Order: sequence, then structure tokens, then C-alpha cells
Amino acid sequence: MAAPTVLTNATIWYGGYDLTGATNEITMSAARAEKPVSRFGDTIEATYPGATTVGVEAKGFWDSALDGPQFTQLTNPSTSWPLTICPDGADVGEVAYGIEAYSFNYSALESQWGQSLPYRLSAKSQSGGRLGRGRVMIPKATYTTSATTAKYQLGAVSATQKLIATLHVFDAVTGTWNFSNDSDADATAGGETGRGSFVQVAAASGPTQQVIEIAGPITDTYWRVNRAETVAGSITCAVTLAIVDA
Repeated sequence: MAAPTVLTNATIWYGGYDLTGATNEITMSAARAEKPVSRFGDTIEATYPGATTVGVEAKGFWDSALDGPQFTQLTNPSTSWPLTICPDGADVGEVAYGIEAYSFNYSALESQWGQSLPYRLSAKSQSGGRLGRGRVMIPKATYTTSATTAKYQLGAVSATQKLIATLHVFDAVTGTWNFSNDSDADATAGGETGRGSFVQVAAASGPTQQVIEIAGPITDTYWRVNRAETVAGSITCAVTLAIVDA
């Protein structure tokens, strides 16, 4: 029997904000609604799976630096942000769960005098959203040079699937940066095919985020991310890739 995993730390990114230091509890759920379809003559109650419900709930202790962005997101429902959960200090290839979500519920300052201030954030996927189980391709760090990640075997993208690429930018940016994705049939150099680019990230932009979708079919199984510095500067960011049903 495999040993159980004990959760002592996890990274939570929501848009361009890192919630890791504020949280101590995380719940990611996915369920299909059970719709009754019993007919005359049935002797056992029958159900049929309906729409999928996907959500993430994070709990922890109030952080004034994060309160403003989360409150703004809650009151601006026309904007969705990607939410990513991965191991703390995740390196290239580490598992990353994620959804593109609207802030559904945010609660803070629910406490009595003399007690720690808790907070709770509940985020729900937008229409057409999917829960993705992908990989970290660019770990969160501050970068000052161009680089290309090693190729990682994510798998092929069928005609009924799509690749979800997520870019989290956590801090003020200097310089100008381009991020793009490549696929290949194997891990060797050469033969790469470009598979979509993020919008250029320019100087003076603060915390932000981007999500792009790349439709299948794509028979290549290896993937990488390119980070190109076109004007000298620095950027604190992370990129994840995941294959989901379209």
C-alpha cells in the first residue's frame, strides 16, 4: 500500500497574485449533477449525469495586500482569472491543477476581538471552463534573460481536446517579454512547431494574467515554452500547460 501524502505546503496562484502565504486550507472539487431519469417500470431509481460543477475554495488568514485585488475581482464579474494549485517550490514538470474562474465568494474580517482574522475565497469556473491537470513549465521566479524550457511529454491533443496555456505575472515588469509554446514529436532539438503565443508583456505592467487555448488535433506529444526578452528588464512569472476536453 502506498504511503499517504501529508499536506504541509501548497502554492496557490490567482491571476497575478500569490495566495500561498495567506492560506492554510485548499479544496478543489469537480462533480456532475445527478438528474433523475426514472421511468415507469423501473425498480431502481435512475439518474443521468448533468452539467459539471468545478470550484476551488481557499481559506487562511487575512492579508491586507491581497484583500484589495480579491475584493475588486469579486465586484468585477466580467473578468475571469486563472487559478493554479501546485506544490510549493514546484519545478518544471511538477503537477499543476487549474481553472479559469470568477471570484464567486470572498469573505474576510469574520472574527471576534482578540482573534486572528480569517478569510475565505470561493472561485467557480466560467462558462465552458474545465478543470485542468497539467504541468508547471516555467516555475515562479524572477527572470532577467531569455530562455527555452526543456521539452516535457504532456501527450497528444485529440480533435476533441485543447491545450490550455496559463501565464501568471506577479510583479511590476521592466523591459518587454514574449512567451510562446512549441510542440514536437520527441525531446530532441529541431522539428518544433509553434503552437500559440501570449500577448506581449511590456514594461510598467503590474500583476496580470493570460490564458490561451490551442485546439487539437495535434499529434506531437512533447511541449516547451519560450521566454524571449526583447527589451532588457526583469519579470516575475510562471507558466503552466494542461490538456483538457474541448
